Amino acid sequence: MVLTETALEIFSCGEKLDASADKLGYLRHANDLLGNPGLLQQRMADDGYLFLRGFLNREEVLAARRNTLAQLSAQGQLDSNAPLMDGIQKPGTSFFFQPELAQKNNQALQKLLYAEDGELMRFFKHFLGGAARHFDFTWLRCISPGLGTPCHCDVVFMGRGTRKLYTAWVPLGKIDFETGGLIVLEGSHKNHQLQRTYGSRDVDSYCENDPSDEARTANGYNGWLSENPNELRNQLGGRWLVSEYEVGDVVIFSIDLAHGGMDNRSNHLRLSSDSRYQLASEPIDERWVGENPPGHSSAGKRGRIC
Repeated sequence: MVLTETALEIFSCGEKLDASADKLGYLRHANDLLGNPGLLQQRMADDGYLFLRGFLNREEVLAARRNTLAQLSAQGQLDSNAPLMDGIQKPGTSFFFQPELAQKNNQALQKLLYAEDGELMRFFKHFLGGAARHFDFTWLRCISPGLGTPCHCDVVFMGRGTRKLYTAWVPLGKIDFETGGLIVLEGSHKNHQLQRTYGSRDVDSYCENDPSDEARTANGYNGWLSENPNELRNQLGGRWLVSEYEVGDVVIFSIDLAHGGMDNRSNHLRLSSDSRYQLASEPIDERWVGENPPGHSSAGKRGRIC
């Protein structure tokens, strides 16, 4: 489905996306394929993503949202005069990446994403054709009004294991175009030149014989593909695909798909989680598993001779 040039105003990283019909479109749904893993796999190969409307239990999603906001409220970070579930931050505060709110004290979120009998784990066992395993680290975002996440591919952050690794992006609440949300670049997962260049990098790999290599430090190479979505689209082709999201929606995508976040132009936080899944029998990236995953800390760095 395409958009008309005047239909929407979508912003990402402060840039208004070109709304020409050949440059902006809607994500297409995959709910009609849920009973057939072969068709789901083919759609993933074709599109690089699966958009499932209302797939998750609505009450479980809202419970995860409530638990997350309750933690922020207990820290004095929310506006005490506003209803908790509205997610209105206290004046003077600002949030973006909040993974500490996703840990064991957020049992509602853990259940939603990782329960063995939950929708997501059952889906991945069905989709992958075998026992599924998830990363232990959860990427939780509470995005304040302002700029969204710059464009990137997940492979540069978590590419040390299998290439058949999938992200589940879950909006923890309704997300309209003003609040912003996930955007994906059509067909970018098939760009072999992108995979050979940018996609071959590892944000935590550095040259041992080059003291100036920016990836050596925890604050080094950030992994962004571009902070200008229009420029990136012009370089790679395809359309930016967008949607408004309801409670219960999920977008599942490959680690080679270029994606980013719309700007949050509302007056409240945008809550979402990213969780990762793969076949249990395949290699896994050691940075994101265990009791205390090392992630992008110094423990996760890997030197090489260049």
